[in-house]
Amino acid sequence: MPNSGPYVLVQMTDEADCRFVAAWLIKAAETQDIWSDALKDSDFSDPVALLHIMGMPDLGACALEMVEELEHRRHVATFDLLADEYGLVCIELTLLVRLGFFFEVAGSYHMPLPQSITQAAVTQAALDLLTTAEDEGDYLKPERLLHTMAKTEADQLRSRLMHCAISMGVLLRTYRYNAS
Repeated sequence: MPNSGPYVLVQMTDEADCRFVAAWLIKAAETQDIWSDALKDSDFSDPVALLHIMGMPDLGACALEMVEELEHRRHVATFDLLADEYGLVCIELTLLVRLGFFFEVAGSYHMPLPQSITQAAVTQAALDLLTTAEDEGDYLKPERLLHTMAKTEADQLRSRLMHCAISMGVLLRTYRYNAS
């Protein structure tokens, strides 16, 4: 696995809140429906063809995979934006960021529950991605719209965040024990 990047670090709340995760995934599924419906309209799909020429972005599947990885990695995970040969992960994550599924704070992305997603928002997110085209529009660089880092930097930041979370958990348990 190359060490140069681009990678992103994503966090979700440490609280085991299945309602939040369920609501977040439902919102991602609804957004995927809007995206799919938009692609049926040639007035939308033709101008954004570069986004789906190598493969069809699936925002719902990307969101589910991210939640699964976050659950597996104790709620803090690094993601290789170029993990697949077509860059779909990078396109999907960038669309999700532009649509409010993630926001960046101090180098990592957090997961809020996005507000309502509209066709206009999906269109704008797609157009934002097209601004990253290089070589006369033949090659997208959506990572330009994200806060990225090298793998070693992402792994180090993940380790620091995990250490802080563990330390905070110990402090909270100690406080609760002493308070009772």
